Amino acid sequence: MRFEHLVKMFDERAAAPLISRRQLWLGLVLRAEDPCRFDENITEARIVSYSQQEMQREVVFGSLVVKERVRFVADTQVAYETQPSEHYTASKLDMFIEEPQPGHLFIRFVYENDLPDGPVSSDTNDPGYYVPYLKSAYQQADTLTAQTILTLAQEGVLGSA
Repeated sequence: MRFEHLVKMFDERAAAPLISRRQLWLGLVLRAEDPCRFDENITEARIVSYSQQEMQREVVFGSLVVKERVRFVADTQVAYETQPSEHYTASKLDMFIEEPQPGHLFIRFVYENDLPDGPVSSDTNDPGYYVPYLKSAYQQADTLTAQTILTLAQEGVLGSA
């Protein structure tokens, strides 16, 4: 499955931008460093290794531990690679900052995994049966990520605009 969508980070009616590109970048990095702040289902997150270009982390959901490599492309992209386990397959998530014109910021979310793009039957054992629900959950989580970043920017946590 490949699924992508955009989340708008500006309001054309606002007198000033809601967030700067730098604040948005810092928000995406913070999401990687402190995912508990962005997802209430995460019990714990541990950074295993960290450099300017990438980090290894473990994200804990109750008894499930998800191991990920996160790569950083400064001011442009945060890329997640989930390592496969007996409980889930490998997957990728890329978050890109896009700015087609000054102050008009978007986050492009791109998900990739081994699931089919959608259901091929109405059988709940069909691997693609739950894909529409998964896509909806991705969009909800990504909208929440964007809202959290905007709130953190307004609170000054991500520096000044």
